[in-house]
Amino acid sequence: MSETTDTVPWELRAINAEAVGQLLGLAPRTVLETVACKPDFPVRLTMRPATWVAGEVVEWQDKNRAGLPKSRRK
Repeated sequence: MSETTDTVPWELRAINAEAVGQLLGLAPRTVLETVACKPDFPVRLTMRPATWVAGEVVEWQDKNRAGLPKSRRK
């Protein structure tokens, strides 16, 4: 790990669509096409690649569990 990732708390780190998908149990494409476009989803830090603040995503997840798309992963 780099020195930066060792000192920055996880909640403040930038995470990509793949990491968001892992948190939500969804494919990265579903995150980008279905979840990230919701008006109450956290604002992106960067557009390409799409990144979000990890803590904001977790907070959003806690408030919106019932409204998430169903995972197709088994």
